[in-house]
Amino acid sequence: MSGEEEVELKLQLDPADVAILLDDPIFADHHPICRDQVSTYFDTEKRALRAAGMSLRIRMSNGKRVQTIKTESKAAASLFARGEWERGVEDDTPVLDDAPPTITQLFADKDRPLAPAFQVEINRTTVVCEEGSDRIELVADLGRAIADGRETAIAEIELELLDGSRKALFALAHRLSAIVPLRLGVQSKSERGYALLSGRQALSTKAEPIALARDGDTAALFETVAGACVRQFRLNEDRLLVTGSPASLHQARVGLRRLRSALSTFREMLAGPEFDRFREEFRTLANRLGGVRDVDVMIEKIDHEAALERLRTARVERYEGVVQMLGSPAVRTLMLDFVEWLSVGEWRSRDATTELRDTPATVTAERILDRLRRRIKRRGKHLAGLDAHERHRVRIVGKTLRYSAEFFADLYPGKKVVHRHAAFVNAIGDLQTALGHLNDLASGRALLDELGIADGDAILASGKKADAKRLLADAEKAYHALIAMKHFWR
Repeated sequence: MSGEEEVELKLQLDPADVAILLDDPIFADHHPICRDQVSTYFDTEKRALRAAGMSLRIRMSNGKRVQTIKTESKAAASLFARGEWERGVEDDTPVLDDAPPTITQLFADKDRPLAPAFQVEINRTTVVCEEGSDRIELVADLGRAIADGRETAIAEIELELLDGSRKALFALAHRLSAIVPLRLGVQSKSERGYALLSGRQALSTKAEPIALARDGDTAALFETVAGACVRQFRLNEDRLLVTGSPASLHQARVGLRRLRSALSTFREMLAGPEFDRFREEFRTLANRLGGVRDVDVMIEKIDHEAALERLRTARVERYEGVVQMLGSPAVRTLMLDFVEWLSVGEWRSRDATTELRDTPATVTAERILDRLRRRIKRRGKHLAGLDAHERHRVRIVGKTLRYSAEFFADLYPGKKVVHRHAAFVNAIGDLQTALGHLNDLASGRALLDELGIADGDAILASGKKADAKRLLADAEKAYHALIAMKHFWR
């Protein structure tokens, strides 16, 4: 069985646009090879491979069967760098004799046999693009995933680096994006199949645990964290564009907020023109999403039919504006631009920040958590006496501390430490919840005024209002509990 690292960039597109790309010289002039493929993915009844972050498939194409085992890499956003092992097989029975130890260990127990889980049927067109020392395999896939009688369409472009620089992958991606609308892809075909197996499509995706290398450096730490945030945003952006649901909008905004928090936290290592550009564009996009989220929150809080009618109208108008913004070329390719900067940007080679990049991840994580804890301890003193603006500043620091604690969780293993981490995050969550409700009370009246809804105070008072005094007491209680806790990172 041969094994190597696969470096691949994935892009999504409308199924109808695949034919446009195939007619373009970028495909047509490079001797395209077209083949039908049927891939059967295997797992145990309890999805042991899925839980281990791996996939195993047998693909039938051109009269031959090839078994492939991959290690999935959710944290790397759309630039997949993952282990891949291939071997020929005679039939549709997995062969594990020379599989990696991580696979064979899963099946040391003979009571966990592999069985077909789902299939992926694809019409694949492949060309190899060469320019100088760069060689890239360019693939257009059009087909479907099928599981338990359900199916979902697949239309994507894959660019795999065969030789040369990663910069060439992005250059080719931008050329393709000028031909048809493309978005960064963050789901593998196996993920799509497993999603079908669940029997329902989730309205939103919350932040996923981040797998970190405990012996890695700070550059790798940031890249992994930022990639996970991009993935959360893109998964929810796709659901938002299909459903328009408040849940997907909220989680898309959370993904952006976490990404902006990561940029701010690592800014000393990242500072430069591109950093400023992404920080500003993400802020603008988050504010537009926030405008819809504010209306969603208010709809849940009040009980006044005339005001609700005006809010629902405003929700439709603001959502349409968000859809238009997300469909614009600049925003549609924003995450592609960011992943390019993340992977090959100037920040990775700047002499002035070499020491910061090379600092062990564990050292940097401890410094960040120490700094943020000191900051919230200082700003949160005398919380009851702070005005709304100062409480909002405490809330922002709390968010950054919570996100950082979640980002770095994998660096701190062990049952006792994991328990401390959970208690720490819960305490910050309690503080954030109370301060968030207080902020909603303050911003709710401003929103009603902005929409021309009269008698805002009376409407808020008659709705599902929260007691400001109780919320403030809850915030103080959570603050003191947080400050009294032992550091999980030491």
